[in-house]
Amino acid sequence: MSQNRSPLFDLGPGVKNLIIINLLIWLFDITNCNKHLVGLDMHALFGLHYWELDTFKPFQMISYMFLHDRASLTHVFFNMFNLWMFGSMMERHWGTARFLIFYFICGIGGAVAQQVAWSTMIVGQSTADLCISVFGTDITNGGTVTSFPINIGSTKFPNIIQLDSIDALRQFIIDYKTPLVVGASGATFGVMTAFAMCFPNLPLYFFFIPIPIKAKYMISFFVLLEIVESFVRTTDGIAHLAHLGGVLFGILLILWWRRTGEDQGPMF
Repeated sequence: MSQNRSPLFDLGPGVKNLIIINLLIWLFDITNCNKHLVGLDMHALFGLHYWELDTFKPFQMISYMFLHDRASLTHVFFNMFNLWMFGSMMERHWGTARFLIFYFICGIGGAVAQQVAWSTMIVGQSTADLCISVFGTDITNGGTVTSFPINIGSTKFPNIIQLDSIDALRQFIIDYKTPLVVGASGATFGVMTAFAMCFPNLPLYFFFIPIPIKAKYMISFFVLLEIVESFVRTTDGIAHLAHLGGVLFGILLILWWRRTGEDQGPMF
């Protein structure tokens, strides 16, 4: 007797291995973080840093996709859930090689978008201007770094400005203004967008709501929500612009493939 399996449960090697790798890295990361097995700070080394910082390395544009929040299961769970939910069918639609190309381009696109967003806050700003934006005053004292306790929000950094140069002060401020980014959300948002473009009328169910919603409407809602949150929730610790970068790069790549005949579907 043969059984027809749902495409959602028929994982291809691309999605399956991505999920396994992400979960294994997350488990190692939280174990290493809590028990200090090898003294390696995975986030400091492999998370995405701003490109002007000394801690930035080009490989972080990819490696950040394999790290997730240590303090909560929800970050890695929802990213892997979305990868399973939408990626399984996209891999069947495109094949493993094309799916992986798409996934990583969307993830890199998310990193590019985040770097651009950070750069708009930093590029062209003098160190004095950056001081004012963070501390409320120019603590360089006309080019000479002074030393005194400084309060940033609710966290006090006593004598943090005992640095050896203005450049070191600038690096500290940039590091503060550009917290590192981790997570596969840019890539998975791109995969969700691809699903909506390739299977726009496929009905989806949102958790416990027993009403089918077409993929193009449900996923468009989440993308619009990210756009709104990128403006109104700028301090929630979520890299909304990285998510939108994955969406943008995903749309552009699919449109390019359709233009060249490598994917079926309308241009718009």
